[in-house]
Amino acid sequence: MKFATIGHLLNKENLKEFPKPWIQNNLVISPEMNINGTTGYITGLLLTAEEMMTLPREKVRQNILDAACFLQEKYDVELIQLGALTTSVTEGGKWVVEQKQYHGFTNHGDSYTAAITCQAVLRAVNLFHKKPAEQNLAIVGAYGVIGEAASKILVPQFARTMLIGRRAEKLSELEHHLKGEYETTIDLKTQKADIIVTATSHPTGLLASEHVKKNAMVVDVSQPPNMSYDLCRKRPDICRIDGGYVDFPKEHHLPIPGMPPGKLFACIVEVIMQAMENERKNHVGSIDLNHLKKTEQWGEKYGFTLNELTNFGKPLTQHIRS
Repeated sequence: MKFATIGHLLNKENLKEFPKPWIQNNLVISPEMNINGTTGYITGLLLTAEEMMTLPREKVRQNILDAACFLQEKYDVELIQLGALTTSVTEGGKWVVEQKQYHGFTNHGDSYTAAITCQAVLRAVNLFHKKPAEQNLAIVGAYGVIGEAASKILVPQFARTMLIGRRAEKLSELEHHLKGEYETTIDLKTQKADIIVTATSHPTGLLASEHVKKNAMVVDVSQPPNMSYDLCRKRPDICRIDGGYVDFPKEHHLPIPGMPPGKLFACIVEVIMQAMENERKNHVGSIDLNHLKKTEQWGEKYGFTLNELTNFGKPLTQHIRS
């Protein structure tokens, strides 16, 4: 089962990092990759994160559909993975599934991302000798695809959780699926959180210094990141953790700008594992927690797991406090 990812540029500078022959049909397309016998491509729209969120939604969606159909017809791709904001603008991939022009399967890859994010949160708390039941948690983007699943898994384990999102009605819907101590708000109230999870579709850095308490931990899932590299430098007391990376065999290093050797986004790993399993299903919209657990089993089976916590791809050793 041949796969392809459909992502986008983080900014215009990204385009300079790709060889010119990779640019075709308004896409960046990598050479075919072979991962343990499963073949596929890393591709991306020639739109930046900001353009993905500010251009007319119909135009952006059409670009995504055109890419899926092109990959299907020219490269025999049967399974696509929607990366970063391509998920956000297609209702978690549900819109793509509804389009008759594309005949293959669609996966947003966020099930394994949510699983790895929760693993990172719990591992970080343990690393700093804390207990979840004694810590305050904040989840920014709580009703999004990743945020919703993370909320269901993490809220019962923490002392209290602040669930944050832009739409009050969506936060209200989320409340029906949760157990534990929590509060919902449309304001960015993260100042009292010991650990913050960010999983938003915001096209630039969202957190500012005043949003983060001293010695807090931030598990940043978003692409582009919600906590900037500059803020990490200005606030060395904050421990930022990559929320969406897993360890990936270095011999299969994939051509993604800025990706540390031996690391890969969990969303891409999920679609690779689905292709390896030849599972001919769509995984779009809200995350099925049973499927989420299955992706963790796939990760163990194929060795694509979270082995170390990192910040912008670098090990966290300099942040560890006794």
